[in-house]
Amino acid sequence: MKTHLLWFAQERTNMKIQDTGSQGSGVFEKLAAGLDTAPWSAVYRTLIGFAVLPAMSRLWGGHFPGWALAAFLLAVLLALRVGPAAVRRLLPFSNRARAIWAERRGMAKRYDSYQWQKLFWVGLGLACYIGFSGNYRTSPVVVASICLVSGALGLARWKALAARVRSGK
Repeated sequence: MKTHLLWFAQERTNMKIQDTGSQGSGVFEKLAAGLDTAPWSAVYRTLIGFAVLPAMSRLWGGHFPGWALAAFLLAVLLALRVGPAAVRRLLPFSNRARAIWAERRGMAKRYDSYQWQKLFWVGLGLACYIGFSGNYRTSPVVVASICLVSGALGLARWKALAARVRSGK
């Protein structure tokens, strides 16, 4: 329980990482560790969601099947999971940054809602792009709606769990 409280304290202070003398310490490390804190995590996931449909249009042309959009979105979500893991392995980071990431991965393994909440922001980006582009085709709207609804449920559940974890119950 103590580690949960430490994690929430770190979240609240936007991950102020102490320089431990590692080669990876510095601005890049602070940005990398802070990227998954509010509000930056919501911003970058929304931007990723916003970029999904234009990227699909470049790959498939203007009209692509719904299954291709779903597969592409799954590939993007997988890249968001694998990419940071590869960066953590390849670049030297301080023990403090590694501990923060390990705690976050532990939370993701213990609480599904911690992961599902992230889908809300991707769905919000998708919905924003659909609104701005005026392209209300069925498959993008359905995929964005699924992301928003399932992500909103995960976000609500995570907020409830986070409050209980903070209070020590």
